[in-house]
Amino acid sequence: MKFWDREKEKEWLKRYLKSEPNAILFVYGPKSSGKSTLLYQAVKELSKRKWFLQKYGMYWYDLRGKMISSYRDVVDVFFRTEDTEAGRFISSVEREVDIGLPVLASFKVKASLKNEFYSKLADPFEYMEAVLRKSRKKHVIVFDELQKLKEVYINGENQRPVVKELFNFFVRLTKVLHLSHVIVMSSDTFFIEEVYNDSTLVNTSRYFLVDYFDNETTQKILEDEGFSKKDAKEMAKLIGGVPWIIEEVIKDGRETLNSLYREVKGNVREIMTSIYEQDEKIYGLVVEFLKKIISEGKGKLLKEDRKVAKILVEKELLFYDPLDGDVRFQTELHRRVADELLKSGEI
Repeated sequence: MKFWDREKEKEWLKRYLKSEPNAILFVYGPKSSGKSTLLYQAVKELSKRKWFLQKYGMYWYDLRGKMISSYRDVVDVFFRTEDTEAGRFISSVEREVDIGLPVLASFKVKASLKNEFYSKLADPFEYMEAVLRKSRKKHVIVFDELQKLKEVYINGENQRPVVKELFNFFVRLTKVLHLSHVIVMSSDTFFIEEVYNDSTLVNTSRYFLVDYFDNETTQKILEDEGFSKKDAKEMAKLIGGVPWIIEEVIKDGRETLNSLYREVKGNVREIMTSIYEQDEKIYGLVVEFLKKIISEGKGKLLKEDRKVAKILVEKELLFYDPLDGDVRFQTELHRRVADELLKSGEI
């Protein structure tokens, strides 16, 4: 995806990466708001400086699309045995991200030690810390969609959550030892809220919102890509500032917008049908809540609305910012579609 006008956010991240590791950084925002692209760009620009290449190394764990249901799966995410297959995997990741800094997909271990991790005879965190200590570099460790681990336990169901142990380790790496930056990226804002409200993480974490572009920025992007001022202003109002939607509109024009509108409409219908089939009473509450958000544009999430809002956020119809308590539609297209379906009586 093309990188557009994130100068302020990019410079903030560059300053953060150059600073002494001292806190876990949560980069959060709506789905496809450009979190990964922004971080790629910040690291890519820093990597043009020789001192940064000499001083920093990087691990990047992208958990999207991975099946992770057990502690063994988690060990497989973090560690690769020293064989040719692992070498090919790491090389492919380096080529894929193309940010100028060598990026590792996992820690290399001997097969015998990995088996000890599986059986819990050895502590994987101690090994990772030892590797980072041995290195002469500071490191940046990135986790994309870490919430996928939140239902995984070390000793079976409801025993020692992996995520809890991980965050204790992250605090040690950042706040205590200053060995590595740890960046957690997620669009699951209820997961972010759980972490934010965890008393053990107070004063150990920072939070950085990567939101969609505002209408003014979207209009400027479209004008720079050849749209007239009038068309750019109209399109910006219609599509909002979702990077991937902007990119599609630039490639194929208004026809793409019409196609996306139909796609979102079908998706919203499907979401509402599934809610209705599961619980008619909840469905009624969902409809009233959507009407409220449409009329207000966005609103503070009240305690009595949390159950309904969580359903709609998990289904990616709404976005919730846990730091200021605001909830709104995921995109402008979702708001327009929901409004149309409510007015027509289809939902």
